[in-house]
Amino acid sequence: MRSLAELKEEAAYLQLQIRKLLLGKNSFEEGIADKLTIISTITTLRERLVKIQMEVRLRFPDAE
Repeated sequence: MRSLAELKEEAAYLQLQIRKLLLGKNSFEEGIADKLTIISTITTLRERLVKIQMEVRLRFPDAE
């Protein structure tokens, strides 16, 4: 089992990756295939983030 600190660290890392993809990659023209790859990656990262956030809420209900 991972600790609350480990879960929060992983969640922060995933949020940073999503933010980088949204802000950095879409600031200039790219091909459709590249945009679809970015969207797919963001979707995967968000799914992982939701799982981690749910685990935090279930295992540590008093945590922020």
